[in-house]
Amino acid sequence: MNLHDTTRGQGLLRRFCNRVAEFARADAGTVTVESVIILPIILFGLQATYAYFESYRHQSLALKANYAIADYLSRVPAYDQTTLNGLDNLFAYMSRSSSDSWVRVTIVECKEPAEKCNDTNTRVLHIQNDTDVANSHASDGKNTFDRDAMRTKLAHHVPNMYNGEYLIVVETYAQFRPTFAGRWTGIYQPEFANVSVTSPREHDFPCWKVNASDCPTS
Repeated sequence: MNLHDTTRGQGLLRRFCNRVAEFARADAGTVTVESVIILPIILFGLQATYAYFESYRHQSLALKANYAIADYLSRVPAYDQTTLNGLDNLFAYMSRSSSDSWVRVTIVECKEPAEKCNDTNTRVLHIQNDTDVANSHASDGKNTFDRDAMRTKLAHHVPNMYNGEYLIVVETYAQFRPTFAGRWTGIYQPEFANVSVTSPREHDFPCWKVNASDCPTS
């Protein structure tokens, strides 16, 4: 190997090292690389934010729809299964929930002295005191309450009552289907359950009407 070949090899090595050094110092394309890294995180954050906002919004709509149904029942003298199913459809529309939503209405009365009406173990009594069936009705064939179940499930929702007082307990259940998959946001398909208790406004209580003669006309 002569001197010319040695010098040429050293020059090639020097140019290669210079190119490597220039590549290490170069900052061109840094923004693109960072964008590729951060973009999925940003998209995930936006997706999760929208999912949680949407969930809380539907929860608020379901609660307001529950209040609307309770307010309606507090002003009518009677209702039947057709009315209850219609309220269920109205609730699904107002809460923007799926067809799995449903409504249950229970009329409670205290027939005990005042001190027992304020006892959580005895204050929730049904109107039909001679049977084991409470004045409880639900849409879509859902379960209703008997005497014991009503005391167990609703006692902590009912406020203090006086002897002979009637209260309307409205339960609504709205099935929420989020836009994005639950594995990405942690929100799968929650059921928003709300319970409101309302006093009758214009009548003693809304009568459950199966036949035309079941409830007074005036």
